[in-house]
Amino acid sequence: MSVDLSARLDLRRRARRRSRWRRVLVGVGVLAGIVAAVWLVGFSSVLETRDVSVQGNELTSSEQVLDAAKVPLGTPLARLPGAAIRQRVLALPAVADVALHRKWPNSLVIEVFERELVYQRLDSGSYQWVDADGRVFRILPERAPGVVAVTSSNEQRMLADVATVVAALPPQVAEATERVEASTIDHIVVLLVDGRSIVWGNADKSDEKSAVLLALLDMPGTVLDVSVPSHPAIK
Repeated sequence: MSVDLSARLDLRRRARRRSRWRRVLVGVGVLAGIVAAVWLVGFSSVLETRDVSVQGNELTSSEQVLDAAKVPLGTPLARLPGAAIRQRVLALPAVADVALHRKWPNSLVIEVFERELVYQRLDSGSYQWVDADGRVFRILPERAPGVVAVTSSNEQRMLADVATVVAALPPQVAEATERVEASTIDHIVVLLVDGRSIVWGNADKSDEKSAVLLALLDMPGTVLDVSVPSHPAIK
């Protein structure tokens, strides 16, 4: 009996040793796999950046985007300095946002989201394109058709407030607008092609002013004052 018990204990000890060795070998194998994967993705030339393309751009050429991005070709895709690339492209005037898409094994796609034109500001014979944030992102020698023109200072607050007003104009009013004059941030006036003028005041409560204006359009008068939307006036 004692011999059988001793033999069984010996077998169990051997089994435990084999089990420990198997766990060690499995652990070593897993670690080796992780090291190999890290090397493959982050350091080998197999997944290096070889091709960069641009999409979503219209106002900015692909060459301008690529020149600004300065993507280091030959760098593994996983180790590209994405934040730095994105910030460099965002510095382009017409670019509002940027997304980087890694296309394995060797390609990077730079997706550009450009600023949208809200109005154009007349400046010394040229027209500045201005977006909803009051950012000037393009300058052209001629007025773009179908876009509201504005005369104002180039102060940032002014540009942004005028953008708020223009964006709030009812479509039929925007289409019939000759220009918008903004002498101060509190005195913004919309001049219509039929000779009427709309005294808007400042950019506050622009949506409310727009709704009130719709009710005044068919009433007689040459001056429609919605600067205080709770007390509109017609002259």
